[in-house]
Amino acid sequence: MNANLNLIAKMNTHRAASISEELEKTFKGLSFNWTLFVFSLIVLMVVTAIITFLVYKPLKKMVKERQKFIQENIDASIKAKDEALKIQEERDLKIIEATNQAKTIIENARAESERIVNTGAEAAKKKVEMMLEQAEVLISKRRDQFNKEQKRIVMENAVEIAKKIIGREIKDNDNIKLINEVLDKS
Repeated sequence: MNANLNLIAKMNTHRAASISEELEKTFKGLSFNWTLFVFSLIVLMVVTAIITFLVYKPLKKMVKERQKFIQENIDASIKAKDEALKIQEERDLKIIEATNQAKTIIENARAESERIVNTGAEAAKKKVEMMLEQAEVLISKRRDQFNKEQKRIVMENAVEIAKKIIGREIKDNDNIKLINEVLDKS
C-alpha cells in the first residue's frame, strides 16, 4: 500500500510540474502593450458613450415619461373618484330633500282634502237645513191656503144648505160677509 501511495504522490508531483510548465509557456508570450491598452481604453469609452446616449438616456427618458403618465392617471382617477363621491353625496341629499318635499306635499294634500270635505259637508248640511226650513215654510203656507180653501168650501156648502133650509137666496154680499166673518174668527 505504501507503494501505491508513493506512486500517487509521484504522479501528483509530476502533474503539478507539467501544469506549471504550461502556465509559464502561456504567460511567457504575454507582455504589456501600452498602445493596445490605450486603444482598448478609448474603444471602451466610445462604446460606453454610444450606449449611454443611444440606449441609456432614451430608455431613462421613456421610463420617466411612463412614470409621469402612470402618476397622472393615478391622480386623475383619485380626482374622478372624489368627484364621483361628491356627486353621489349631492344626489343622496337631493333624494332625501325630494322625499321630504313629497311627504310635505302629501300631508298638505291630505289636510286640504280634509278641509274641502269638511267645508263641503258643512255647506251641504247648511243647504239641507235651509231647504228643510224652506220646505217647512212652504208646507205652512200650503197648509194655511188649504185650510182657507177648505173653510171657503165649507162656507159655500153651508150657504147652499142654509139657502135650502131658509128657502130663499142669500145675496152675494151677505154671502161674502158671512164667509169673511167665519174665516176671520178661525
